[in-house]
Amino acid sequence: MGSPSSRLNTATRYRPWVDAGLKYVFSPDRAGHPVEVAAPAAVQSQGPASLAASPRPQREAAPAREIDTSRAAPPNAPASTQPFPRTATFPEPWSTFLSKVKASSPKVICTYMELGLDLGGQPDPRRSAVLKSTLNTHLKWPPGTAAFWPMSALRQGSLQPDRAMFWKGWEIWRTPYIVCFGDEALRVIHPEGVAGNNTHLLEHVTILVVPPLARLISMLPHEQHLATEGLKAVRL
Repeated sequence: MGSPSSRLNTATRYRPWVDAGLKYVFSPDRAGHPVEVAAPAAVQSQGPASLAASPRPQREAAPAREIDTSRAAPPNAPASTQPFPRTATFPEPWSTFLSKVKASSPKVICTYMELGLDLGGQPDPRRSAVLKSTLNTHLKWPPGTAAFWPMSALRQGSLQPDRAMFWKGWEIWRTPYIVCFGDEALRVIHPEGVAGNNTHLLEHVTILVVPPLARLISMLPHEQHLATEGLKAVRL
């Protein structure tokens, strides 16, 4: 019959199977043929109460799905499952940039290389005029649709790109669209993007690319509107 400890080990080994409905097992006879025998009595003798009190085998948990930053998860962007609060700590000058963002629930983040200058105290009225003509006159986006967030800031007298700070700011709003003015700006926030492509689909965000503001400034208004026609893909 075996020792009490061996019977206990047998009960422990077969309990999950009995709990799942097992009544019989096959054991080879002396000739090697399988013979149907009852499950170990030590296990069968346990009533529902004792089985309920025994720890049930746990299913192995499925691996957690990797989430990009993203409602975006742009490639190589800092991973997160929750948006940053508006009170998230940003170093200067990024905290000043954040204080100048008026849109509370934007659908689009607009960015361009010179935005760090425009928000950093060195604005160019020509860039502002092109943006107003494009977003307000041509596209007729309602107020609050777009937030402007830089991907570069002045450091030691020159603009220094900072991809991590751009995506940290994006985490606040998690907009479904990002508008990049120029391939140079695209290379900062999405280095894997193919230059010349106007649309880049990431897991949680669509990046739309239009000509840089330096080129748009040199165009006539109707030429500017034609060059930014792709922004009509934004669904508000």
